[in-house]
Amino acid sequence: MKPNFTLRLRIFNLNCWGIPYLSKRRADRMKRLGDFLNMESFDLALLEEVWSEQDFQHLRQKLLPTYPAAHYFRSGIIGSGLCVFSKHPIQEFTQHVYTLNGYPYMIHHGDWFCGKAVGLLVLHLSGLVLNVYVTHLHAEYNRQKDIYLTHRVAQAWELAQFIHHTSKKADVVLLCGDLNLHPKDLGCRLLKEWTGLHDAYLETRDFKGSEEGCTMVPENCYVNQRELEPFPFGIRIDYVLYKAVSGFYISCKTLRTTTGHDPHSGSPLSDHEALMATLCVRHSPPQHTPSPTHGPEGSQLISVLKEAWRELDLGVAQARWWATFASYVIGLGLLLLAFLCALAAGGGVREVAILLWTPSVGLLLGAGAVYLFHMQEAKGLSGARAELQHVLGRAREAQDSGPESQPALLLGQQEGDGTEEQ
Repeated sequence: MKPNFTLRLRIFNLNCWGIPYLSKRRADRMKRLGDFLNMESFDLALLEEVWSEQDFQHLRQKLLPTYPAAHYFRSGIIGSGLCVFSKHPIQEFTQHVYTLNGYPYMIHHGDWFCGKAVGLLVLHLSGLVLNVYVTHLHAEYNRQKDIYLTHRVAQAWELAQFIHHTSKKADVVLLCGDLNLHPKDLGCRLLKEWTGLHDAYLETRDFKGSEEGCTMVPENCYVNQRELEPFPFGIRIDYVLYKAVSGFYISCKTLRTTTGHDPHSGSPLSDHEALMATLCVRHSPPQHTPSPTHGPEGSQLISVLKEAWRELDLGVAQARWWATFASYVIGLGLLLLAFLCALAAGGGVREVAILLWTPSVGLLLGAGAVYLFHMQEAKGLSGARAELQHVLGRAREAQDSGPESQPALLLGQQEGDGTEEQ
C-alpha cells in the first residue's frame, strides 16, 4: 500500500419513518428518497425504519444502477427495518438481534414486535477491510418516566460487544443509525467508551445543518412538537461513528444534515434528519499510544461501566419482582380453578362456576406469559450485568497495575485511537 494512500467515503444515514398505513406520505417520501440518493451517489446509504419489504424492493430497483449491492435485514415479526445500499460489492453480511427489546404487552409502542437488531456488512476497498454497522435501538417514549432505559442500556452494551468482537480484523469501523440516545445518555457514553468510536459531529470542523447537529428538529412538519418542547433546537439521536486501527488515520472532512426539509423539493424526507458525512482514511505509520486505562480516559471507562452495572442491577431486581408477582397470581389462579371445579362438581352453583371458568383460565394464562417474559428479561439482564462486571474487574486491574501494563481487553480501544486530530 502506498504511503500517501487516501480513501474517501461518502456516507448517508436516515431513519425513514416508513410505518405502513401510519406514516404520512410514506410512498411519496420513499420515491423522493430514491431520487435524492441517485442524484448524490453516495458510497453507502444506510437506512432505518424501512418496515415494509415492498418499500425496500422499490428502492432496490430504483437505485440498482447507482448502488448495485444492497441488503435488507430481516428479524422479528415486523422486521428490523434496517437496510443498506452500496456502490461497492458486499463481501459478507450478518446481523445480531438484541436479547431485550421492550415488552410484548406494550402493543401501542410496538418495539417488541420489530426485532430491533444491528446489521454488519464487510467491504473490501483499496486493500482495506471496512466493517459497516447499522442499527436502531429501542425508542424513548417518555424521558421523565423512561420504562425502557434499562433495555436501551442493555442494547447499547450488546451493540458495543458485537462491534468489539466482530471488528478485530477490520481496518476501519463505521457505525450509523438511530440510537435513540442523547449524546450524554448512559448508553451513548458506554458505547463510545468501550468501542473507542468517534462521533462525526464532534470531530468534524466543516459542519452545515441543523442547530447543534440535531436530527429531530421543530422545523420538521412530521415531528411531534409536544415531545420537543423541552428541547428548543431539537434532539440529536442519530449518529455517524467511526474509528481506524493503528497504522491508519480516519477523519470526518464534512458533515451535513437536512434541516427539516428535503434539500431539493422542500418537503421532509422523514421525521428524522438525514446525516451525510465525508470520511477520509489515510495510511500512517503506527505510533505508540498510552493505554486508555491510565489517567482520565481509564477513569471515565470505569465510571461508565459502574453506572451501567448499577442500571442493569436495578433492571434485574425489577424483572424478578414482576416474575415473583406473576407467580403469586398463577398460584391464586390455580386455587381459584380448583375451587370452581369443586363447585361445579357439587352441582349447587354449577352455572356460576362455568361462567367464571373462562376468565379464570385467561387470568392464569396471562400471568403465566408475564412470568415467562420477565424471567427471560431477568436472565438477559443478568447476562449483560455479568459481562459488565467482568470487564469492570479487568479495567480496575489494568488501572492498578501501572503504565507498563498493556492489557489485552483494551486492544480494541487502542486500535480505535487512529483518528486524525482535526
